[in-house]
Formats: sequence, C-alpha cells, structure tokens
Amino acid sequence: MVRLVTDDDIGLKVLREAPAEATKIIDIVAIHGIGAHPDDSWCKNVGTAENPRWVHWLNAEDMLPAVAPHARIMRYGYQSQWFGEGAMRQKASTVAQRLLLALRRKRAEYPFRPLLFIAHCFGGLVVLKALLDAQHDAKEWPGVFASTTGLIFFGTPFRGAEGMSQVEMLAAARREYEEDQVQMDVLKILEPGNEFLQEVVDQFGKTRRQANKAQVACFYELKSSNVGRIVGKVDRTIRSERELWLPRPV
Repeated sequence: MVRLVTDDDIGLKVLREAPAEATKIIDIVAIHGIGAHPDDSWCKNVGTAENPRWVHWLNAEDMLPAVAPHARIMRYGYQSQWFGEGAMRQKASTVAQRLLLALRRKRAEYPFRPLLFIAHCFGGLVVLKALLDAQHDAKEWPGVFASTTGLIFFGTPFRGAEGMSQVEMLAAARREYEEDQVQMDVLKILEPGNEFLQEVVDQFGKTRRQANKAQVACFYELKSSNVGRIVGKVDRTIRSERELWLPRPV
C-alpha cells in the first residue's frame, strides 16, 4: 500500500542544495502522480524485503546529482490520494496554482534561474497547467515560464489513459472503500477526450512554436499494471500501455 501523504509532506521541499562553489545553478523540481507519495515515488528498495535499503533517485549522490552536480533539487508534494479517508478533493488547476505559489516563494531571490521539471503521470498535467498560467501572467509568476529549459515526463497521459481502464480502477477501489471515499472526479481528467485535458495539451502545444521552447523528453510504460495492488489487497492486472503525445510546432 502507498504511504499516506501528511501535511508535512505537502509543498516544495529542497532535497539537495547546489554546491556553494557552483556558478551556473539550475533548479530541478520533481512532481509525483495520483495516488503516490511525494518522496516514495522517487525511491527504490535495492535491498530485500527483510533488509530493505532504499535509494532516493533524486538526491542519492550517485543518481541525479551525479549528472546534475550544479543543481538545487526539489520535490513538490500535494494530497494525491483519490480513495480512502484522505481522498483529495482538488483539481489539477488547484495543484498548479499552489505549485506556482511555492515556486515564487522558493525562487524569490533568483526568479530567472534555469528551471527543469520532472513529472510523473498526473503531475505532468499539473506542470503543463502551471506553465500555461505562468505564461499568461508573467508578472504574477515571474521567470517560471521563461526560465523553464527542460521537461521530463514519466507516463503522463496527454491523450488520456486509454489502457488503464477507469472502470477497473473504480471497481477495485469500491471493493475496498465506501462510496463517499472514492473521488471519481479526480480520474475524469485522465479520460481520453476530456475537455480540460485536451485544452491544456493543445494550448501547451502552441507554445512549442517559440524559438526558446523547453526541451521535452517523454517516457512511458508498456507492461501490465496490477490495479488491485494500487487500491487494495485484491490482485487485478490490466494492460497499461499509454500512448503519449504532445503537439508538434507547425
């Protein structure tokens, strides 16, 4: 089961400061997906179940810091659980606004420092919405859009999660929880053809025509997912192929 997200987990947390001697510092911000923990999302047990040894990909010295030694590395946490007692009742646009607020506070001294986002699943949609809001109101959110130089997406369903059936996900959740403890609206943005999803992706696609556009890399799954393990104890495996797509500039 996924560890519950507490109030202490929410917000922008610095995992590693840039070295004092660094001259060309960049900010890297990682954002997790739905039903995930802000820290555990980036960890892997390289030991055993009996003797676990967890490696945090974002701040272990031989991981991300090894290839980005001059980076200040942060992660953003939000309440992402869509089932159970602590189920989230917020939308991607709300999370995006709170992310922008956190970035403005944390980057107040250096608002135009180069910025790179790493996002998983729903977190990628939050990033797109935040960037669009920042572009629309550059005075309110100085430097966020203009300084974003790179975007890395892991399994972000820009076309919707066709392979990961919401019917299956909801059915699995309802077997474990009461009806009022399952937030169906949170999953609607993942529906293929969802109006909000389409609007965000289309609008972001238009920004790709700019000469100084950020570099984008997308990674996605081709293996099956056990949705029963995601929401409860009952095993239920479904295909989880996700076709990721961002509009190309014309």
